[in-house]
Amino acid sequence: MVIPNGGICHQEIYARDLTESSRFYGDLFGWTTSPHDAGYLFWKDPGGNTGGFTTAGAPVTNPAATFYIKVGNITDTLEKIKQHGGVVIRQKTEIGSGHGYYALFRDPAGNNVGLWSAE
Repeated sequence: MVIPNGGICHQEIYARDLTESSRFYGDLFGWTTSPHDAGYLFWKDPGGNTGGFTTAGAPVTNPAATFYIKVGNITDTLEKIKQHGGVVIRQKTEIGSGHGYYALFRDPAGNNVGLWSAE
């Protein structure tokens, strides 16, 4: 599936314990998981949707699900977000292992939202 810029490309769910979350969603919904690094597991649902479980709280102040929007240029998009009343809470950061880059922002309503880009 090709996801266009502006499309939701990743969902992240806060976890107190990665094993607990993996078991919970696996037993209930058939999700599978694979490790990425300390404090993070990728998940995949039976329909092919993917995301991650994370125990990393900073800079997230409200432990909640976060979705990521695919963009062509994270740096340019963060500037536009600031111009439209959003707040950058994490600058462009490399994910590692060839998984691209991400950033986090807070929208005017206080929701934490992520951006993702291959470059």
